[in-house]
Amino acid sequence: MSGLEQSGIQEDDDLVFRRICTLLEPLNKSGVKLTRDTDLVAGLEVDSVAVLDLVMDVEDYYDISIPVSTISETKTIGQLVDAIHAIKGQQG
Repeated sequence: MSGLEQSGIQEDDDLVFRRICTLLEPLNKSGVKLTRDTDLVAGLEVDSVAVLDLVMDVEDYYDISIPVSTISETKTIGQLVDAIHAIKGQQG
């Protein structure tokens, strides 16, 4: 069993997903298993300020800018991962 599986993170080959899970671990106080379907606010019980901090960390790490409209529409880890891929793809 890998370290990710032991820590409750769903094993996934997607490096973006794994990076997001790593960033979320300190916020995951209730030990929810992190999957693409995990709701960022309801599932992890984090407030909007924590979500914005996460988004800023992601933007810095990937050197991208996530539009506010995308942030407000993003509910799950999977949606955030997909948004990052889409933005990175647009930047070519």
